[in-house]
This record gives sequence, structure tokens and C-alpha cells, in this order.
Amino acid sequence: MLRRPSVLAVAVVVVTGGLLMDPGQRAALGKAYTLAELLDAARRGNPGILAGTAATEAMQAQLLEAHRNAWPSGELTSFVTAVPKIDCNYARDTVDPNLQHCVATKSDPAHHNFADTFTKLSGPFTRTEIRLVQPIYTFGKIDAGVDAAENGVAAIRHKQAGAAADVELNIRKAYWGRKLARELLDTLDQGTSYIDEAQQKIEKQLADGSGNVTVTDRLRLRTVRAEIDARTLETKRMAELALTGLRTLLGSEAPPDLDVDAEPLEPIEVPKRPVTHYEEAARLNRPEVLALGFAARAKQALSLLEERREYPDLALVATGSYAYAPSVDSPVNAFANNPFNGLGFGLAATLRMPLDLGPRFARTDRARAEADETELRRREALGGIDLEVRKAFDEMTEAQARVAAVKKGEKAGKAWVTAVAQNFAIGLAEARDFSDALQAFFTMRARYLQSVYDLNIAAAALTRATGAPVP
Repeated sequence: MLRRPSVLAVAVVVVTGGLLMDPGQRAALGKAYTLAELLDAARRGNPGILAGTAATEAMQAQLLEAHRNAWPSGELTSFVTAVPKIDCNYARDTVDPNLQHCVATKSDPAHHNFADTFTKLSGPFTRTEIRLVQPIYTFGKIDAGVDAAENGVAAIRHKQAGAAADVELNIRKAYWGRKLARELLDTLDQGTSYIDEAQQKIEKQLADGSGNVTVTDRLRLRTVRAEIDARTLETKRMAELALTGLRTLLGSEAPPDLDVDAEPLEPIEVPKRPVTHYEEAARLNRPEVLALGFAARAKQALSLLEERREYPDLALVATGSYAYAPSVDSPVNAFANNPFNGLGFGLAATLRMPLDLGPRFARTDRARAEADETELRRREALGGIDLEVRKAFDEMTEAQARVAAVKKGEKAGKAWVTAVAQNFAIGLAEARDFSDALQAFFTMRARYLQSVYDLNIAAAALTRATGAPVP
């Protein structure tokens, strides 16, 4: 016996049509960002990335300091004070009466007091001294310091690149997580309105006894509605969490009305390559691998620097001084040291040799051990990175196969719903068939979207593990 189509059949057909609509045509978004725009904004505003930039600038300043160790160094001292009046007692030379010598300073015996030196000040006194040291040959100390600083800059720059790559991976997760949540919410929202309408009509037909719906149809539809409500709450929480994560990652560049672009969630196209290709790419491009390599070379240079510090330095030393005190006499005597008046300068070649060789030998041994440790840590990290690459590769390969399989299931679910709707329209299907078909299609649709998300995240994780773009 043929049966008339029920309201549930109409609801299923309408809901299925709603599930397949383009979400970009249904959602009014805030300020929509593409993935490239989000990544660019994070580079400008993420605090972690900016901190890495500041650390790199600090290391570059240290490199500049290492280069400038070849420049002259020294110190300048200048002071002004007051001194008492000091006069000479002159005596004629016994050989040449025309010459006079300052044999003593004048003093007043009646007022001779040591305190007069501090209390009876009668004039200013200024003295300026300068000393410059120009390295000539340092037995490789300057070159070793420059080498260590250059490798240190490269190491910290790649370390910063690794931190930025972590931020970019998290942005990709949040970006595709937001798209996944939005696709699911679009599906759920479209279905909810039609199920509500179907529920109202079923209640009306049950109340007036029209149609062929039963109480079981009502209960089934309520069950489907309860499932949709629960999924909607979970998906909304996931969508808000994704946006919150994006705002945090963008830092100062995050607008208040942030959202992602309206393009649908699509699987990333990844070329077929063996896992060995990605392992080799990781050795060549992974920021952590490069950072550890430069760090090991920096430690070796520091070890050489400590060794070279056991050797002497050859340098030119230039000195100059000027002193003036108008209240103090200036005797003419080549052997007299007059600190109050005079002008002098000098230039000499010097050899400076450290004598604390015992502690220096110990510091050299420590630097060598630290260099060996850094090299061994680099080798250890290579093994862990290979494992990470293989894990990400396996996850991506599995996700690719799952996307293809679930896509077939989604198409089969769509055909199932269509067929059941047609059969139900001519009385060849039960209400239970509709609800089963609807739930199966929704499940496969959700699994397909989740598989696409997993594939995209696995590709992003493989990009992070290798340090080179995978798609």
C-alpha cells in the first residue's frame, strides 16, 4: 500500500540541501583574514617573535663589539681642584753662577702647619691624562672572538626562525580549526531551522489526526534535534577557542572583529614524495638543526679563544698628560717630578702576558668540553628530528587516504538520503529510514571535514618538522 510523504521526508530533503550549500554564501564575517595575512600579522605583532628579534639584535651588537676589539682602547682622566701657594727657594749653581736651582720650597716658620695644605688654598689645579692601547698581534684572540660572535648570530637567528615556525604552526591549527567549526556550524544551523519546522508540523498533525505520522516519528525527530543541539554547543566552543587562539598569536596586530576568510575548508594538495626526501630536507632546512650547527661552531671558536688567551699580546701604548697650577712654581730640572705643571707624552711597544695560567688552563678545558657537548647534542637532535619527520609523514599519508575514503562515504550518504526521500514519497520507506539516512550523512559529512582538517594539520606539522614548505 502506497503511503503519503510525511513532513519528516520533506525536512530531510530540505536539510540535506542545506548541508551542501556553500558556507561562504551564508556567513557574514568580521574582518576576514587569509592564512597568509594571519602569518604576516603574527610576524609583526606576536610577542614571542618580537622577543626573538630583540635577542638577535643583541647578538649582532655583540658581534660588532668583537670586531671593534681591534680598535684602540684606553682611558681619559681629567680633574680640577685647588692647591695652596708653593714657591721655590732658589740657590745659584756653584759651577755656573747664571744658573739657579730650586733646592727647597718657601715656608713661614711662624705659621708652618700641616693643615695649611688644606685650608690655605690659593689657586686652581687641573690635570688631564690619556692612555691608548692599539693591539698589533693577539695570537688569534680577535679572530676567534669574531668567529664565535658570527656563529652566535647565525645560531640565534635560526633559533628565532624555529620559534616563529612554532607560532605559524599554531596559527595554521587555529585557522583551519575555525574553518572546520564554521563548516560544521553552517551544517547544523541549516538543519536546525528545518527540523524545528518539521517538529511543529508533526505536532499539528498528531493533534488533529491528519497525515500518517506517529508518536515514534516525533520522538525520532526530537532525538535528532537533541543531537544537533549538543553538537552545536560543542562546535561553537571550538569556534570561539580558535578565534581566541588567533588573537593571542597575533598579539598587537589582532583586530577586535577578527575572523578568517570565507573560503571553504579544502584539503591541501601534497605531491607524492618518499619519507627520505623529507628527512633530507629537515637536515638541510630545519631551523633547530641549523641553529645547533652554528652553536657548535660558536662553542669551538670560544674554546679556541680561551686557548689563545694563554698567549701574550703585542700592542702600541701611547700616553699623554697635561697639568697646570698657576700658584705653584715650576723648577727647571730634568729629574724633578712636578705633578702640578707640565706637558708630556710617550709612545712605546709593549708585550702583555697573563701570569694566572693555572686558572686559564682550566677555563680552556671547560670551553673544549662545552664545545664537545654542543656537537653531541646536535647529533642527538638529528635522531629526534628524523623520528618527528616520520611521524608527521605517516600522519599526513594516513589523512590523505582517509580523506579519499570518507569522501566516498559522504557521497554515498548523500545518495542514500536522496533515495530514501524518493522511496518515502511513494510509500516505500519508513520514517526510521529517513532518520538513519540523515544521521549517517551527517556523520560522514563531519568525518570528512575532520579528515580534511587532520590532513592540513599533518602537512603543516611536516612543514614544521622539515623547515621547508610541504604543499
